Amino acid sequence: MNLVTKMCKRSTIIKETSFGRDMLNVLAECQLQRVGFCELDISKSIITLKSYLVKRLASKGHEYPSQLRFLYPAYFDSARVLLAECVAEFFQTGRIWVSELDVQWMEYIDHEICQIILTETDVDVLLRVLRKVQSSDHDLCSRWQDPADRARWRQHAQDVYDILNQLK
Repeated sequence: MNLVTKMCKRSTIIKETSFGRDMLNVLAECQLQRVGFCELDISKSIITLKSYLVKRLASKGHEYPSQLRFLYPAYFDSARVLLAECVAEFFQTGRIWVSELDVQWMEYIDHEICQIILTETDVDVLLRVLRKVQSSDHDLCSRWQDPADRARWRQHAQDVYDILNQLK
């Protein structure tokens, strides 16, 4: 799946949202470039995205109250769902496509990742978050006002869950 496609505002796939693209850019800069886009290490990716989100959401110089306490759970769950989508994509297609912006030429370069490092603990973490985000109380589910959109979100999360659950 190419990240440089027209994005649907109502997409249930986090990888197709601006947040998903931002998180993939963070992974590209902090992790994937170092390994030549050869592999995606899910454990390292979780740590990389967590660190990035903590830095991004923490208060800066006490200028305003930290949003970390309120925003971090939803953002971090979104980041883990994004990684679950990448794992599902890999096990369905044998590769993950990531596009990187070449700022010198202002064009995107597609990279094909053909190897994934995934531990049993990673699978457990991703399965746990996929169950969690299907709850009506969870921000990723409750943000959908239309019951049909909420049902599509739950179905997407369940589909990704079913793919990952086969790895157990």
